[in-house]
This record gives sequence, structure tokens and C-alpha cells, in this order.
Amino acid sequence: MQKHRDLAEKAVAGSEADFAELRLARTSRTTVTHAGLTHMNNGPIEQFTGTARVFIAGKWGICEFSSPEQMHKALDKAAALAIHSKSHPVPFPILPPACRDTYSDDVNGVPLADVPLREKSFLCKHYCELLGASIPSGSARVTYDEIIRDRVIANSNGTSVREIENLGSMKTQAVLPGGLIASEELALRGSFDRFTGREKHIAGIGSDLLFRETTTCIAQGKTRVILDPELTGILVHEAFGHLVEADFLENNPAVAHLLRIGSTVGSKCVNIVDDSLQMNQPGSMKWDDEGSPGRKTQLVSSGKIINWLHTIGTASRKDTRPTGNARISGPGRTPEARMTCTYMEPGKTPLEKLKLHLDDGLYLKGFMGGATDMDRFSIAVQEVWTIRNGVIHKPVTPVVISGRVADVLGCIVDTGDDLQLSGSLSGCSRRGSSAIAVTYGGPHILISEMQVS
Repeated sequence: MQKHRDLAEKAVAGSEADFAELRLARTSRTTVTHAGLTHMNNGPIEQFTGTARVFIAGKWGICEFSSPEQMHKALDKAAALAIHSKSHPVPFPILPPACRDTYSDDVNGVPLADVPLREKSFLCKHYCELLGASIPSGSARVTYDEIIRDRVIANSNGTSVREIENLGSMKTQAVLPGGLIASEELALRGSFDRFTGREKHIAGIGSDLLFRETTTCIAQGKTRVILDPELTGILVHEAFGHLVEADFLENNPAVAHLLRIGSTVGSKCVNIVDDSLQMNQPGSMKWDDEGSPGRKTQLVSSGKIINWLHTIGTASRKDTRPTGNARISGPGRTPEARMTCTYMEPGKTPLEKLKLHLDDGLYLKGFMGGATDMDRFSIAVQEVWTIRNGVIHKPVTPVVISGRVADVLGCIVDTGDDLQLSGSLSGCSRRGSSAIAVTYGGPHILISEMQVS
């Protein structure tokens, strides 16, 4: 890609547009799946993609291309599209300082690309057999996904950055005949090492599932709950994070008014950040898809909104600075303000004290799925445990939690001291766009009132 990067630098420097940008990416994808006696290896599948984008007289033009030799023509076509665009003019984007740098995450441990496909396949088969043996009457599946991407962003402002990403994910799923499910995903960026040596953990998934097998139900209604770090992260990401993506708010003025800077969205113990520099996480980026440097952005401080997530375009329209959150879900698409590694910051209370503060209520653990509609959400929970007098009592059937974002965040009365992050290579889609890798998380949190059904 270095040769293509040099060509891209010359191409954008020679553009007569007010601003010109080229994004190049060479991507390799691999998937391995084992389920019982069935196995599938797919990949590696390699692809080159490119996008040219120009800004002329207040209007953008964008053009996708599939070969490095087409970048000059793509810039010319993007310029023509900008000139003939009937959209309303927008302010000139706020550009970060020029930067020329390279980053690769394969410097520590064994890079994903250096591990033969047969070893990845053997590990999936090994884990699948262990999981299956722990639940003789059920079924097991293990899937390994891998994305190795070498991407370049060059623009006429003097920025030329190259980032080499090693993204890997291993999903395990166990299902009992009655439909009870245990599912988890380990997603990371960098080394293959963290996927190995997990035999004890994998076998424990099945034994925990058998222990949870129950037909006991709980009454619907509002109750006190503790959410585990994964559910805390899902609440932050799905129910709140999308609402502070600036381009979403531009198209939804009523929501933008409710979530304006300085407004209260939660209790004083709620502090939420988006930090793309968690470089061992799949949602991380040294530079976003506009070449802006990654950074840690405080979104909520002591329950009040203090920032939105911005691209260079939305930042100019709000007279602020980009936050390094411009992301594309595919070639030829305009960068959007999207989350990277978004989490609630921990407090100082150990989990055992949270349980005592809960007294009688529910301990909720693990994510199964969910939906959001503006400021309302519903989340399906994988594990539910009753707590009596501060002690875990027994498992009950899975539930769905729901509510309004501000109401739930306002009912958080304490936060644990145990920040944990989870991630997914295909964890976030928006308005029908392709999914992108994200990270989410937080500590255990105590909520005084949550709708459970």
C-alpha cells in the first residue's frame, strides 16, 4: 500500500478543488465455523476499495473506485458531482493539523495474519468439541471471524496517514433443547494470543448453562436491578450513544433539543466517554476515516451532556472541533459520526457492596439482542438471577428490560469499580448501513427502578 499512498498524496496535491481527499483500503476477510460435525472455512478473501471526495464552493462530491489506477479519474468525477450538486452549500470543514504517520497493531504478540488457517480451524473445532461435551443434550457452535485491513487517508491539507488493523473475533454459542442459550463474543485488535488457552473458560460456558436450566418465571413490572458490565455497555451504546452522533441530531432537531449541550441526561454518578485510543479493542482507530486523530471524548460528566460526536463537516456546522469519530461502513459512502469505544466510567463501589445496596432485586447478565426507537429502548437479557438480602439466590428465565434513556440513566444510584470492555466486529449498524466494529462497556451499575418483562 505504500506505493498507492505515494500516488494518492500526489493526486490530492494536484487537485484544484477547495479540498480533496482519497481513502484507500486493502482488506482480507476470513471466517471459520464449527458446529457439531459441520465445519466451514471461508477465506481469506482480499479486496481493494477506494473513495474520492472533494469539496467545491460549499458542496461535496464523492466517487467510489476499485483500482489504484482510477484515483485521478475518481477525483475528477467527484469534482463534477460537487459542481453540479443541487444540495444546499455548507461551511468549509474544520480540518485537523496536517499529519503524516503510520501505525500498525501487529507489533505485540503473534499477528493474526501469521497464524495459518488450519490452526484457526483446529482451535475452533477443539473449542466446539469441549463446549459440546459439557452439554451432551444440547448443541454447540464456534465461529472465528477476521478482518485484516491496510488503509490510507490522504488529503490536500497535507494529511497522509496509514493504519494497519488486525481485527479478530471468536463467537461461542451453546443451546439446550428447551431453547436456553449461552452466547458470547471475544473480539480484539492485534494479537492472536488471547484466543488461545481458553479451554477452562469454554467448558465453563456449558456447565453454567446447565445450572441455569429452569422454568421459574418472575412477575413483570418495575424492580431494582444490577446490570453486569456488558449490559451497561449495551445500554450506553444502543440506548444513548447513537443519540449524540452529530449527523443524527442534525436530522432530528427535537432530539437535539432534548440532548443539547449542558442538559441533564442521568444521575450525578453517570460519566460516559468515547475513546478510540483503546488500541487493543476492535472499535479503536489511530485516525478516523477522514484522517482526524483518535481521541478520548467526554460525552457525559456528572449526568450532564458536554459533547457530541463529530466529523469535520458536523464540527464546522456547530463551530467546534472534530472528535475523530468519522467512520464509513463501506466504500463510496460519506463518513458519518459514529461511536468507537464507548463506555461508562467506573465508580468506587465493589460488586459485593452493590449487591448489599440492592438488597432484594435482580442481577442481569449478558446481552441477547435489542431495539431502539429514538429515546426508548428494549434489551433482551441472557442471564437473570434473583438476589435476596444482598446474596445471589437462584437463576430465573431470561427477561427483556425497557424504558426511556433519560429515565433509566437518572435511576442509576451507584456504579461499580470494575470497568470491563466488550466488542464486536459487526456490532453496530445505523439506518440500513453495513455494520462496523465497535467496543462498549462499563462497570456493574445499580439501578433503582427498571421495567422488566
